[in-house]
Amino acid sequence: MDMKKKLDEFNAVKERLSFGGGKAAIEKQHAAGKLTAWERMGLLFDPGTFKELDLLAKPFKTGFDIDNRELPRDAIVTGYGTVNGRKVYASCYDYTVSGGSQGSMQMMKLVKVMEQARKEGLPYVAIIDSTGRRIQDRFGKFGYRVPIRVEDCGEGNIDMFCPPMASGVIPQISLMLGPCYAGTAYCPMMSDFLIFRKELSFMSVASPTLLKSATGAVVTQDEIGGALLHATTTGSADLLADSDEEAIAQCRQLLGFLPSNWTEKPPHSETLDDPQRLEEELLFLLPAEEDKPLDMHRLISLIVDEGQLFEIAPLYARNMVTGFARLAGQAVGIVANNGMVAEGSLDANGCDKEAHFIRTCDCFNIPLIFLVDSPGFLPSLEQEQGPDGIERHAAKPVFAICEATVPKVVVYVRKVFGSSRLIMGGRGMNVDSVIAWPSVRFNFGNYPINEPDASGAVMAFEEVIDPRETRPILIERLHRLSGKLSESRPWRKHGLIQL
Repeated sequence: MDMKKKLDEFNAVKERLSFGGGKAAIEKQHAAGKLTAWERMGLLFDPGTFKELDLLAKPFKTGFDIDNRELPRDAIVTGYGTVNGRKVYASCYDYTVSGGSQGSMQMMKLVKVMEQARKEGLPYVAIIDSTGRRIQDRFGKFGYRVPIRVEDCGEGNIDMFCPPMASGVIPQISLMLGPCYAGTAYCPMMSDFLIFRKELSFMSVASPTLLKSATGAVVTQDEIGGALLHATTTGSADLLADSDEEAIAQCRQLLGFLPSNWTEKPPHSETLDDPQRLEEELLFLLPAEEDKPLDMHRLISLIVDEGQLFEIAPLYARNMVTGFARLAGQAVGIVANNGMVAEGSLDANGCDKEAHFIRTCDCFNIPLIFLVDSPGFLPSLEQEQGPDGIERHAAKPVFAICEATVPKVVVYVRKVFGSSRLIMGGRGMNVDSVIAWPSVRFNFGNYPINEPDASGAVMAFEEVIDPRETRPILIERLHRLSGKLSESRPWRKHGLIQL
């Protein structure tokens, strides 16, 4: 056998397939301001580390004319490589091939890479740019049932079985860099994080055309599934980006805060920021007038490494701040009240946002820091009569805090009124440390307690600290709690949080 000849033949096939849907389709993709699947993978992974899997995969025969078209890779690129030196699995729909439409072979490739990521305990990234299910494949020879072991991956839409099985085991991040309709929308919604590209990304069950034909409603893409809608109203978008490059850079940065799987601690990052740094500005950060809002973002920037907060869902429930930062190089999750929006008051959406973030941090061994300055729940007929009522949503962060086993440190900054002691963490909720600034004000029932010594007398907190020392004290607490033993919980299948 002439092995050299065989290699040359294979390399020729590989070269042809590397163009996806062809040069014209690539030019159209670029003209739309989007990168190709291969270019996106090249940006996600460290240079030269990406290894593609199942390059030669072809779609199953459907009995329709589409069988005569070559659909390289069945419109998806899958594989693995390293991101900042750590191994990661990924998939990326190839829009240059039949609009990245979803076929049965494509689903098999997705399942394979997702399952392999879970088995190896490695993060999984999905890059979405797809027009949805390929109709010929849906009603062709195989339909939704494809020749794969259903006992391994579930029956029917097999790619939807894998995200729940990997949930809490490995980090899962989805990037919406184009359209995402119907069946392709469910899988990314089960990810831990969703990054949307502005203007060009859409996620909805139905398209505007389908809605018009079914209901007569005339709507735009943005109105039913645009990035801004999901960032501000539905809460589905954790981050927004202006370009493919920015979205992928955000993904790489986000992965830097997360461990590879639930058995590991988050990666440590070296910092030149002095852990003993004192901040004089913290003495004067609180407005002289008690009814004026505190700039919580500024407070956070003064205590974390290099002043950097990687905020999650910054445009949704803006009265609540959630995000990742570092203290002496250690990744931490920040949960704080934003006095600049509704005085930092609590509401249903803020509770949902907080609870989800707490549970995410707990899954991946990321300590939690709570910064409290809230008047509690403001009386509102809309909140009381809204879907499910405010009480149901208020129970979520309480449940999440009590259930979490990671180190939890609470800092009472100013107002700790009403239910904010429960929603933001306090005594009796298995919190490890509660400290207070001298400016703390409590409200037990209808009785305000403005003096720290009075509230400290009933052990509402354990120590009053100099605000300038907030950073070094938090670092000391986290260092002390780094050896915290695993907390026992009653054996059960899972708790029943009020979803």
